[in-house]
Amino acid sequence: MNKLKNLFTSENENILALFNVLGPLILNGVNFLTLPIFTRLLSTEDFGLISLYTTWVQVLTIFMGIQTFGAIAPARVHIPKEEHRQFYSSILSLSLITTIGFSALMLVLIKPIAAFMEFDPRAVVLLILHAAGMYFVNFGSMKFVHNKQAALHFLVSVSVTLSSLGLALFLTLKVFSEENRYWGRLIGYAAPNFAVGLTLVVIILLQGKTLYRKKYWSYCLKLCLPLILHNLSQIVLSQSDRVMLQKFTDETQVGIYSAIFTIAHIMNILYNALNNTWVPVYYDHLKANELTVVRKRVGNYLFLFTGLSIGFILLSPEVTRIIVKEAYWPGIRLIPIMVISFYMVFLYSFPVNFEFFHKRTRIIAIGTVLSAAVNIGLNALFIPRYGMMGAAVATMISYVALFFFHYFISKFAIGGEYFTFRLLTFLPGLAAVAATAGAFYLLYDYWYVRWAIGAVVGAALLIRIIRQKKIF
Repeated sequence: MNKLKNLFTSENENILALFNVLGPLILNGVNFLTLPIFTRLLSTEDFGLISLYTTWVQVLTIFMGIQTFGAIAPARVHIPKEEHRQFYSSILSLSLITTIGFSALMLVLIKPIAAFMEFDPRAVVLLILHAAGMYFVNFGSMKFVHNKQAALHFLVSVSVTLSSLGLALFLTLKVFSEENRYWGRLIGYAAPNFAVGLTLVVIILLQGKTLYRKKYWSYCLKLCLPLILHNLSQIVLSQSDRVMLQKFTDETQVGIYSAIFTIAHIMNILYNALNNTWVPVYYDHLKANELTVVRKRVGNYLFLFTGLSIGFILLSPEVTRIIVKEAYWPGIRLIPIMVISFYMVFLYSFPVNFEFFHKRTRIIAIGTVLSAAVNIGLNALFIPRYGMMGAAVATMISYVALFFFHYFISKFAIGGEYFTFRLLTFLPGLAAVAATAGAFYLLYDYWYVRWAIGAVVGAALLIRIIRQKKIF
């Protein structure tokens, strides 16, 4: 029992990384196991509708909590440790007030909102509960991550994931008729998020016992209000392709694109898991001015994620054919483009994490807004001509622009110790991933060659981790 307790309370980086990665792996493992079931139970049109519902949930989540959890990471650096519980409780109460107010407004205007979204009004009510619950789950998870309580983050993630999928399967198979099965999926995901989110609210408020403190609210609002625009623009970047596909093509293409995106998205979830471990470590080194250590660890981090991206691209066609039925296979050729997009998100996190450290959230918001505008323009240009491939390419170009914007902003607007890193630090990895994407299309019909290369890359990653005894 003591060993188990030590495992769950350890601040060892490798153990933190284990829990941060294990949660998303279980999440995606369960999603992969159930994706073949849902793609067979639901039509491509229903799958597209669920994808659009998910997009609206993410949008509402941004506004409801006004992104107060964005202050948690900087607070570790700028607010004394003994005040953290009061700080979390105070800014959470701010989110609770805005969530209640925003929800009440939506309920008053439910008919025009439902008409605009083209949803049943009952789905709008579900959206409100789902978004509120998801925000508070995210708040609690962010608190756990930046306090190096990765085991608690893991337990929350796994409990929400397993209960959501279990309830969704039960409702889809046992409760709703064939033409209404999508309701089972929607309710299944909304209910556990709301229940767990509400539980976390009660726990954090009881721990901190602070509903209002002017200096905390002031600190939080200065950081987080720009993040509303930033995160809304991120939604545009990640979701406008599907919305515009629906407008320019049909829901079948939205369904195919969404299913393939779900598969490729595992790279983004892996990035988020690794970043959750990386940021507290990185901030500790920056605070201690240990720049030589930072440079070395950034090199290790780049090598790790580049290898994972290469392996994913090479092995994806055969894995995808196992996961989804043949109707979704035309989307397989989108995967390399999507993975490059996620790789650019990984690269852009280096300057953005530095900007967060210096509390420059306005700059972060400006960059994301500009990138989202580029994405909308390119989608409007490419989708009518090239359909799904046009949507994927437009998103990729937008993320490339996002990285370069933040890199040069960090260099010239902030500067300082960060730019012991040259642009050349990041380009070799990007070139390797881009070359692998090209090889994917050339070797598409030669699975044994792709898998052999993937095995070599995997072995190189494993050997390097074993030798250095650290994931970064």
